[in-house]
Amino acid sequence: MVKRGWTAQTSRGAAALALAVLGTACTASLASAECLRQIVNRSAYVLTARRDGGPPVTILPGHAVQIRLTHPGQLDFAAYCAVPGPDGALRPITQASFDYEAVIDRCFIRFGGQAFIPQLGRGFIGLQGTAPFTVNNPRQGDVVLGPFATEACPAPAILSRGG
Repeated sequence: MVKRGWTAQTSRGAAALALAVLGTACTASLASAECLRQIVNRSAYVLTARRDGGPPVTILPGHAVQIRLTHPGQLDFAAYCAVPGPDGALRPITQASFDYEAVIDRCFIRFGGQAFIPQLGRGFIGLQGTAPFTVNNPRQGDVVLGPFATEACPAPAILSRGG
């Protein structure tokens, strides 16, 4: 009579299979990129940021948000004089889109020409302006909207105390 069931040999095989699957999952997760980066608003305007066409995030003046870059994609930015409403009636005073890379342990904003990339890296030649945004500074993948002046926004009213 042959007895079928769970034996020590079967349990060793199942354990080896489970370890192999777990090892593959851990290796795959180590190979994927996951970088936390910041979007900083140092301007006097309201900034909105959108990653890969998703919902926009509003960043008020003097504030920052962290984003997780996990795969290559695109970041879209728009700056407004005031907080934009749900109807989108306000027009942006400046806007920009940047492609980003997130590969293994490197996350960075792609910009600039193709010249001297192997020798010097992207964006070395100063012909690629990103103003008023600063990209890849202070860390690779960070984006900062710096202070800038524009005639598009009305000047705030000056209060007079009279007397």
